[in-house]
Amino acid sequence: MVLFAVFFSAGVAALHQLRQLPGGTWILAASAAVLALIALQRWQAARRYPGTTLAAVGLICGFAWSHGFALLTAPASLLLPTGRLEVQIVGSVRDLPQQRDGINRFVLETRHALPGSDPPAHPHRLRLSWRGAPPLAPGDVWRLTARLKAARGYASPGAWDYERWLYRQGIRYTGYVVDHTDSRRLDDMTCCAIDRWRQRVSDRLDALPLSAFSRGVLRALVVADRSGLDRDHNALFRATGTSHLMAVSGLHIGLVSGGVMLLIGWVWRRVPRLCNKTPARIAAATAGLVAAVAYAAMAGFGLPTQRALVMLLVFAGAIVLRRRSASANALALAAVAVLAWHPPSILDTGFWLSFAAVATILATLQWTRGRPAWVAAITVQLALTLALWPVLLGAGLPASAVSPLVNLVLVPLFGVLIVPWSLIGGLTTLLVPDGAAALLWPLGQLLDLVATGLAAAAHWSPHLPGLGPAALWLLVPAVCLLLLPPGIPLRWAGVPLLALPWLPRAPLVEPGEFQFHLLDVGQGLSAVVETHRHVLVFDTGPIYPSGFSTAEAVVLPFLARRGHAQVDHLMISHGDNDHGGGLDVMRARIGIDRVSGGEPGRIGWVDHACAAGQRWHWDGVDFTVLHPAPASPRSGNNASCVLRVENAAGALLLTGDVEAAVERRLVKHQSDRLGARVVVAPHHGSRSSSTAEFIAATSPDRVLFAAGWANRYGFPDPDVVARWIDGGALPHETAQDGTLSFRFASDGRLHGPTRYRVSAQRFWSAAPETAIPGTADRGLAVSSRHQAGPARRSRGG
Repeated sequence: MVLFAVFFSAGVAALHQLRQLPGGTWILAASAAVLALIALQRWQAARRYPGTTLAAVGLICGFAWSHGFALLTAPASLLLPTGRLEVQIVGSVRDLPQQRDGINRFVLETRHALPGSDPPAHPHRLRLSWRGAPPLAPGDVWRLTARLKAARGYASPGAWDYERWLYRQGIRYTGYVVDHTDSRRLDDMTCCAIDRWRQRVSDRLDALPLSAFSRGVLRALVVADRSGLDRDHNALFRATGTSHLMAVSGLHIGLVSGGVMLLIGWVWRRVPRLCNKTPARIAAATAGLVAAVAYAAMAGFGLPTQRALVMLLVFAGAIVLRRRSASANALALAAVAVLAWHPPSILDTGFWLSFAAVATILATLQWTRGRPAWVAAITVQLALTLALWPVLLGAGLPASAVSPLVNLVLVPLFGVLIVPWSLIGGLTTLLVPDGAAALLWPLGQLLDLVATGLAAAAHWSPHLPGLGPAALWLLVPAVCLLLLPPGIPLRWAGVPLLALPWLPRAPLVEPGEFQFHLLDVGQGLSAVVETHRHVLVFDTGPIYPSGFSTAEAVVLPFLARRGHAQVDHLMISHGDNDHGGGLDVMRARIGIDRVSGGEPGRIGWVDHACAAGQRWHWDGVDFTVLHPAPASPRSGNNASCVLRVENAAGALLLTGDVEAAVERRLVKHQSDRLGARVVVAPHHGSRSSSTAEFIAATSPDRVLFAAGWANRYGFPDPDVVARWIDGGALPHETAQDGTLSFRFASDGRLHGPTRYRVSAQRFWSAAPETAIPGTADRGLAVSSRHQAGPARRSRGG
């Protein structure tokens, strides 16, 4: 069973690595292959190698099953000729709406197909936001007008894959309600009784006289509503490696089920009459499963709880049916059952965390038998922390140096005390509302102490840099060796292997060359320039009123993925939010040697203002500030820093938001320094910049537009794109291509661009375009041949 499960999982994973979903004929071919292999098994020659046939059958079955699931559940496509679609919708609210900063975010399941839907009779699940919305409840049916667009996350190395997260929920389009006067509640549905009950519990927990942290934790643990935890709380959990405690998943379901099993088994064995009717272990397993289902219902039957229930059903079924089965076989059967139930689970980090945790517990308990319970508990917890590190790092989640010690304390504390107490308190809010506050007040004080301890642990935790793929492959065998039973000679060889990934990395950039990355931060700008031993960050992208910062979501994960624990120079072009909004986040989360900016008064904390004539030399690469000149204005877009980076391969020009007046001044006074092979277009491609004279003076091979997908400003302007193309530049846009990367080699060659949305594309991802929206009708489409072709050497480069 283990062999079949491994290859079944591999088949499911293989399907989800495809860039395009194959047609249905592939399923017929896979079915024929399975039948042929089964027939082959009857031959004597095949019986000599039964494992090979079983592995092949598992691989093909996993691929075909997940392929059929993807075809049957794929959301319908919508025709979005301008990137957006405004339409009137009638649909019902699903799950718990999340409210924060006056904005409600919720999932709406349409009752009818939307205009332009393909197939036309297919309803949709939409993720919408509604500012100033009236009270929303699960099951409510609303008629409203919304503006929709295709789901599109930040396509950048290390950034959270928003599109994949939505795909697992069957959501392809997102949007917001635009016409409040036309919105009307029609009726409600009886299908969402559990979610309505959950919302009542969540509302009453949120009304308790406790701290915001305590209320947020209670809502997360009882009804899986994490909207009460703000960004500071979530950052605290991430910094200490305890985020898993806030997600109702296999850990919590298992703790509740296991606790009920132990309690019922203990009571049952002490009542002979009960034991005569039903064995204690069967009664305990049944009660544990019922408790797990009840808790999963409180959590809304989310995907993590569904996985946990399937796993528990397999284990409890083996007990109830009195089947003797090895733990490994039971775990393998659970994996197959989970993936058969919902194949996209293979994309969820929780899937790997759940099965890695269970496998580690089962393996560790085998060689801790006979030892004191406290020794076994500590050993299991340390083994869990060690085993889950590669999974967390592989998913791009931060590795905390204090995680082993913090989890050693908090996992038992949550499992034995906090989670059961929270569940009892949640039920009390419905049954005896007046008594809930008294019951949960001591728990709130305990949670406040937990918050204080986490803050102290996060403060003293040293920063661990992110790991690349090669380092992760070193970490996996190191962990496996250390988790082997005592007495195996090679076991301690894992210690030096465990240290290898954390040793300083070899530089990614050779002396004399530099790599440039224009990050996908939506409607804003952030870029990274790497030399052999240094790194410069130019702008940080925006921060939003909700507290969401692209510096935290995109820039810092990118730097961690590249192995940078320090920034040598952070240059904020000017004070607009879309360029410098993430400065405070950067200062708090990573070491910065020097900060400069074009508007020191607006930016706040800077070491010095950037000014024309400033120069420095890093590892064979020259950096020169071309603007602002001493007589230039020190406020507004025209105060933006303009930076030139140059080596033997040519020059890169970063222009901030300068407009036509500054462009004319640069052409007049510094035309000999403007020639570049790659130019980041001024002001995101606005009409107020990119004059014909400036384009002629720079004469680039490539022009890059940092803009958000279907942004409200219409950037980049089609006429601006046309001028750059007429000047001989090939255009690229972060909204279409994701993060754009170039390598300016020391031998004079320019390599790139590497388009992350292309290299990381999967069949659920938003497809990269070959033309910038609004330019195709002008004959400005850029062919894929030109995009991938070699860049020419520009004048002045």
